[in-house]
Amino acid sequence: MESLPGEMIAEIGRYLSLADVVACSATCRTWREMFNDDRIWRRRCTLRLAEYLEDTDTTVPPGLQLTEHDSLSPLCEWRIRFIRENHLWNNWRQGHFTMYHMVSAHGEEANAVFYDNDYLVMLVYNEMTLWDIRGEPICLMTNPCDLDTALLVDHFEILSEDRILLVQVSYVSVYRISVTSSHWPLIHAFYFDERLSTRDFSVYDAMSPGPREDGLVSMPQSCFYTVNGDYFLGVASGYARLLHIWNISTGDKLKEVICPVSNPNSYFTNLYHSHKPSPDILVLVEEDLREEISFRAMVHLFVYDLSDMCFRAFVESRSGRVISIYKCMIYDPYVFIRDACFMSIFNYKTFTLVDIMPASSDPFIFNNNVIYSREAKYREFDVSTGETELLTDFNAYPTFFLACDRFIAQVRGFLKFEVLEVGRREKDRCWVLCDTPRNQYWLACKVATTNAMYTKRIIIEFRADEYKRNIYLLNFW
Repeated sequence: MESLPGEMIAEIGRYLSLADVVACSATCRTWREMFNDDRIWRRRCTLRLAEYLEDTDTTVPPGLQLTEHDSLSPLCEWRIRFIRENHLWNNWRQGHFTMYHMVSAHGEEANAVFYDNDYLVMLVYNEMTLWDIRGEPICLMTNPCDLDTALLVDHFEILSEDRILLVQVSYVSVYRISVTSSHWPLIHAFYFDERLSTRDFSVYDAMSPGPREDGLVSMPQSCFYTVNGDYFLGVASGYARLLHIWNISTGDKLKEVICPVSNPNSYFTNLYHSHKPSPDILVLVEEDLREEISFRAMVHLFVYDLSDMCFRAFVESRSGRVISIYKCMIYDPYVFIRDACFMSIFNYKTFTLVDIMPASSDPFIFNNNVIYSREAKYREFDVSTGETELLTDFNAYPTFFLACDRFIAQVRGFLKFEVLEVGRREKDRCWVLCDTPRNQYWLACKVATTNAMYTKRIIIEFRADEYKRNIYLLNFW
């Protein structure tokens, strides 16, 4: 072994588990030197995370200690980076974090999103604040946007190129974010339901069907919308047969799209953007079939191509209403449909039914693939190959939550849940934790989001008994 060249040692390391590599490194000084090779450790690191942690000080006790005995040679660069990353995951596993109670707001009008990895934008009622969260949270500024205070903010999200988009009923505004300026300039603002001057459709074509006396019509009662890259797509309340498309970068309205189902008793009900950067949007349409002796409904799924501004040829129709479909998802080039009994996967570009199987959970994005539970096992659909394989050998329970693309927390019973670690390379860790207050960060029954580097987590908890919404920040690094 000692006579093998470094290239061969690195090649051997590719086929060893992490535990095996660590054991080899601990055998003796000679083996420690052989396995102290950047080529072995680099492939076990998440590259962007390793670079981020290298430039970010850890603030969560106990701190990270990288010093070794003076008689040992220094660790290679990528092994040090691996140690930092593993320290972060150990903090997740062991519940080592600092918690900050950011706000307690009466009612439900409070929300927060990450800006980059180290800043937090919080909105309580219509008061916006920007926080520096690299250590103990510090409020940098209050109300940097000139919002219309007469309208509550229904939705806001961070866009690329340091922009933030806010929606107030049908009024959409886009501002430029800056952590150094106390005033964020307005880039564009528009009412997304404003009609084009060249109207191809009449007001009556765009209006939702009127309510029936039996109350069976389930048309949307409020606006709904989605953002896909530089496109904003929205459907206005009362005019659910018309889809409005805007360019966020220019502030121009691009098109108005009438419902593709000719029946006047049809209307848009949902919009889904692709989880992979793509110009395609999944559009759901519900159609009421009013016949003389019966009343039926259909759900139609279309894919709209924003690059060509037209519907693709793919269409899937189901009997029933939108509420009969538990979850839909688009992940270019696939559409996932989960109803009461089955999961169907289509390639909408080739019009192919890729797979259909019983499924006991909705589809979820995990490690850039799609997972779901079937026959008490987790399955993973690889979006690059179009194949499904067993994700782990662990039993899957009906109620589970995902955390930071690495851990699956599933409820096993009263005061008991199980956490599975399903990393990008290691898929064999499993342990059970008691449902104690310190471990509540695993369970996403509270709304929870994690920043891109998995070092911080927002938990938004609504307490119905007090009619309050609390926002907590957890720092794992």
